[in-house]
Amino acid sequence: MAGSEMSTRTTGHARILVVDDDPEIVEFLQHALDGMGYELEACYSGEEAWECLTHAPQAEYDLILLDVMMGGMNGYELCTRIKQHDRLRFIPVLMMTALASVDNKAMGLDLGADDYITKPFDPREMVARVGAMLRIRRMEQELRQRNRELATLNAIAQSVASSLDLDHILHSAMRGIAEIADVQAGCLVLVDSEEGTQQVRQHFPDDQQEVLVHPGLVRHVLQSRAPMLVNDVGGDERLAGQADPRIRSALCVPLLTKNQAVGVIQVVNKRHGPFDANDQALFMSVAASVAAAIENARLYRELADFAQELERSQAQLIQAEKMAAVGRLAASIAHEINNPLQAIHNSLHLTLRPALSEEKRTRFLAMAQEEVERLMDIVRRLLEFYRPSRGKRAATDVNRVLENVLALTNKRLQHSSVQVETYLSTNLPLLRVVPDHMAQVFLNIVINAVEAMRDGGKLTIHTELSEDGRWVQIAFKDTGPGMDENTKANIFEPFFTTKNTGTGLGLAISYGIIERHGGRILVESAPGAGATFTVCLPVTQAVSTAEGGT
Repeated sequence: MAGSEMSTRTTGHARILVVDDDPEIVEFLQHALDGMGYELEACYSGEEAWECLTHAPQAEYDLILLDVMMGGMNGYELCTRIKQHDRLRFIPVLMMTALASVDNKAMGLDLGADDYITKPFDPREMVARVGAMLRIRRMEQELRQRNRELATLNAIAQSVASSLDLDHILHSAMRGIAEIADVQAGCLVLVDSEEGTQQVRQHFPDDQQEVLVHPGLVRHVLQSRAPMLVNDVGGDERLAGQADPRIRSALCVPLLTKNQAVGVIQVVNKRHGPFDANDQALFMSVAASVAAAIENARLYRELADFAQELERSQAQLIQAEKMAAVGRLAASIAHEINNPLQAIHNSLHLTLRPALSEEKRTRFLAMAQEEVERLMDIVRRLLEFYRPSRGKRAATDVNRVLENVLALTNKRLQHSSVQVETYLSTNLPLLRVVPDHMAQVFLNIVINAVEAMRDGGKLTIHTELSEDGRWVQIAFKDTGPGMDENTKANIFEPFFTTKNTGTGLGLAISYGIIERHGGRILVESAPGAGATFTVCLPVTQAVSTAEGGT
């Protein structure tokens, strides 16, 4: 609500510029309009008037009474300049002339004049025409102001709706309020729901050292959840004892979400005239947009926090299940490590015999070195599986991951009398996956197959590219007892298990891992016919061989 635009409507004192080279006409107009409450200023040439209009921008006029016939710059030329000027073109021009021909009048109107009066004119006619022109001026000003307010309101709504960052929302809202508010200062206060305190989050003007805010008014609006308009703060009984001499008038509106006041917008000391119902309606509209955006930002923040917590929980579950799988392998791994340790011990013991030939000593040391390398390979494979994942995808050869898993489970397979047959395709593309996550999925399926074949059996593993080239398929087929339809339907549900011991999380976590990689796990089984688990990974995750494998 710019002060220059609203001067006529709010103060009632219209400013009129008279441009005429005849001092008697100027005096006549001053006499005719005397007592109407207008402020008249006079210029006696077109050049003087142009200088006044363009070099004194603070001197905003509501009407220009312009003589046509003047020496130097005449009225037609001045009118043309006024109507082509960005700032001046909205000022109405009433042309005055002794030229009464239709052509002269038409020329003036074509150049942008808003009305025409012929000399000599009757004072009553002049007063009536001036009054009519000023009424039109006021309506145009109000219309332009409403358009500006609406445009700014829409800009505020779009700005706050396009962001989920609370600080950005509040900054955008306060910037928009500063543009439309014809006030000395404004602020946006939010309530801290946990501590119950109020905090000024944004304010204008920015260079103001102390924020101009009326705490009593803020408390009243927060409690009542209703707007409050006060044009005489010092004399308002509701604010008795809470006077601030710096604040003369104030408008405060609540920010409501779910019928709860989460904050307020407060503006103080309107510059031109009192706050009115239009101001209140405008700021209630702004507050509605801001409150909705604040609620959206809060919900988004809660959702983001929940997603992070869920991600952390999933990572913990994955790691816990990974450790559980390693635990189930612990006995066989201990046996796997004990054999080479025993061989190393025996070899080193034999090399210490004094009578041993140099050839045999060399052979025993070579055997020990061989077993040490075997131990190092076992530990490396175990560490690769145990190490907590960083979740980074890399170009991965799924055949190599399978071989590592089978090496890790070798003793377990032997002790359970499970024979393994592998048919690994050599034309598989490298896939961009999380390698240790794939190892965990394969290990879970292998261990489940071993535990299903309690009396031994055969596990057949196939890897191949699907016929349409869209999927890499890894199939695990066992000769166990199979599953009924109910078990098949729930096999991937968390905590579902058919074992006496176990968490029931292994396959559920494996399913989630493959799903996050854009793939799927299929199961085929029937009672007495074994089970086949097929992991399908999309080739859209493939990378060129040049990128390298894991």
